[in-house]
Formats: sequence, C-alpha cells, structure tokens
Amino acid sequence: MAASHPGKFAAYIPICGGIFGPRQAPEARLSLAADANVADPYAETAKRIGSTPVWIFHGAADDSVPVEESRKMALALQAAKANVRYTEYPGVGHNSWDKAYAEPELVAWPLSQKLAR
Repeated sequence: MAASHPGKFAAYIPICGGIFGPRQAPEARLSLAADANVADPYAETAKRIGSTPVWIFHGAADDSVPVEESRKMALALQAAKANVRYTEYPGVGHNSWDKAYAEPELVAWPLSQKLAR
C-alpha cells in the first residue's frame, strides 16, 4: 500500500509484513516483487515511500512471513535515509501484533506525524 500510494498517509505501521508475502500465499506478494524491471523491490519500495515515517514490527519466530522481509525493508529504508523505526520481538511468532498494539508509543507516534507535502 505504501509503495502504491506514496504521499497518501502521514505514517505507516506494517506488522509482520513483507514484499514477497507469506510462504503459503505467494500470490500475496507485492507487484514490485514480480516486476522483472525492478532489480531490488526493497530499494524501490523505500524510494516510493520516501520521507513518510515507517515503524515496522515483526516477530523473530514468525513462521508465516519470514522476519527477513522486515529486516530487509528496514535496511532499505535506512539506506534511503528514510524515517524508519524497527522493532523485532525475540521468540514471537506471526501474532506480533499483540506486542505491537501494546507498545506505549503506538498510538501517539502516528498521531504526531504530518502528511508530507
């Protein structure tokens, strides 16, 4: 959504997300991942997100969406000098949203962001 609609949102909070989607649902992959003209879908996604703040959450023991997906996206955003936060929960599986929703700053953080103009 972030790559398809740049500038539409003041912030993004992907939880256990990934460009290539869940192992058992490859059809859920981001269209950039299937585009033969895109050499690095992580870098391209980061470029399209631009300066929109992103806070990524993922469980290190996720068996549905590999944690490497979020790690690679966080690194691509850092390389693009984006405003990115990354939180990884050791020992947590795919239900990392439980811990993410319990983060004390989760509500205040997106509300403090401004839509890029």
